[in-house]
Amino acid sequence: MKKILVISIFLVFSSSIRASDDWGTWISNTYQTDFGDSKYLAFLELAPRFKHDSGDFQQFIIRPLVGYKLTKELSLWLGYTWQGEYTKGHDDEFDNATNDILEQLQWVHDLTPDLNFQYRFRVEQRFFADADVAHRLRQRFRFQYSIPDTKAYLIAFDELFIYFNDLNYSPRASSVQQGINQNRSYVGVGYKITSHINVDTGYQLQYVNNYGKQDLFNHVWLTNVNVKF
Repeated sequence: MKKILVISIFLVFSSSIRASDDWGTWISNTYQTDFGDSKYLAFLELAPRFKHDSGDFQQFIIRPLVGYKLTKELSLWLGYTWQGEYTKGHDDEFDNATNDILEQLQWVHDLTPDLNFQYRFRVEQRFFADADVAHRLRQRFRFQYSIPDTKAYLIAFDELFIYFNDLNYSPRASSVQQGINQNRSYVGVGYKITSHINVDTGYQLQYVNNYGKQDLFNHVWLTNVNVKF
């Protein structure tokens, strides 16, 4: 695990020399339930994103999933993602949307009474509007430290994206190639508003590999609003 994190950080910072910078704002609203402590799970994410110094609407994501708890710590998920890429001025402003099918394994474990670790392994089949299907792996390591005697917590994660195939001879040739697609690293601070609602906000560094063209090196202010019931 340490080796993967070191490689991810090295790739991000070594690529920043030839990358284009941008500042953005992402908001993620998530809703999750286990239907009254059953083995079945349901999850929904709604996520608007803004780019160009947070001045332009970039995309909107809708992601529902259903899951099943194999154990208290381990769960399997199946879901769908609609990723609408916003194009200002077009008759259909989301005409470049992507539809993904995803399978996910998630492991949640308390390393100490105050330190929680989560590992998420996700595979996506990405159906583009202007190209063939791409297959992508996402691997995330997440740590959350609850500050003793408070409702506040610290949070950090790193997520690596890897494509299994490339889409040469298509409009996606510069963005979908076999190998590392992007990396996201996040650090933030959160607060447990109630036993069912928590909010965290912080800085995310996003590196995007454009395979021969100028890479992207995005600075994102990310806020997560999470509801469990």
